[in-house]
Amino acid sequence: MRKLVSTLSLGALLLAGTLGLPVKASAEDWPARKPITAIFPFAAGSDYIARLVMGAVEKEIGQKILIDNRPGAGGAIGTGYAARQPADGYTFVFAYPGPAANFTNTFADLPYKPLEDFEYVSGISKATMVIFARTDLPFEDFKGMIDYAKANPGKLSVSNSGIGTYGHMVELAFSDLAGIKMKMVPYKGNSEVVTDMLSGSLDMSMDFLNNNYMKQIEAGTMRPLAIVSAERAAGLPDVPTFKESGINLVAQPWAGLMAPKGTPTSVIERMNKAVVNYLNTDEAKQAFAKIGQQVNPTTPEEFRAVVVAEEAKWRELIAKYEIKNQ
Repeated sequence: MRKLVSTLSLGALLLAGTLGLPVKASAEDWPARKPITAIFPFAAGSDYIARLVMGAVEKEIGQKILIDNRPGAGGAIGTGYAARQPADGYTFVFAYPGPAANFTNTFADLPYKPLEDFEYVSGISKATMVIFARTDLPFEDFKGMIDYAKANPGKLSVSNSGIGTYGHMVELAFSDLAGIKMKMVPYKGNSEVVTDMLSGSLDMSMDFLNNNYMKQIEAGTMRPLAIVSAERAAGLPDVPTFKESGINLVAQPWAGLMAPKGTPTSVIERMNKAVVNYLNTDEAKQAFAKIGQQVNPTTPEEFRAVVVAEEAKWRELIAKYEIKNQ
């Protein structure tokens, strides 16, 4: 069982390999000088959308983009690493609610400032969050799961991406509203989640709908019980929302793209244009829809507003449950 609270110093982990100070570089030759690195703060296997977007951007700007998976601490390792890279336009990082916003209130020693250390490029997606269960468990639907959890407090285990991440927040709110107790287990990526669910060592997952889960749903090894978003997912039209099932909880997770603070405005604007151009294509919309996500192209200013609103939305819940990463 993974420890809920890491005994390692997050500061030490984030500082490893990042001894150089950020420097600004001329944007005149961007992106010709060298390949671009796009940091994905979770494990390989959960980066389907990241690779789709960067593959398209790579073609538009005419420069190689390397996806660098840096999982750990719910995304804080990779996000913190990105914050300490040179602000020269050759490093970007995929942004998610926990490491880009909510960790402001959950980490006492977070060695980067989520709302201060980045430039915002664009929103990328609005994801569908689903609670999945193994099909060999003794219930077949959302109500059955709640009834089972009430009769067996603390028996069901459910994964999330780490303390203070979106999945963790939703699990806490859901448990409160449903009057149940579950064992909440953090993971670095959903490939590990799928492996443990298939082995029987993990019962459920509260996670973004993605290709890994869709494959298991199609194979009949996992069952989607309910959707946290306001509307049903196009890819799972028969799966009810939490609200339809009597749990008054609606949450809309998102993903976006950021760069280290001080990255030239001209680079941000060009990267925004490339990302938005792809997201507005039918190809992107169809690819995202297949895994229950929606494209979400924005201006840099609009995406910054999303991040700021995210931190404010969950601040009270974090204080209520005294959610702390160590």
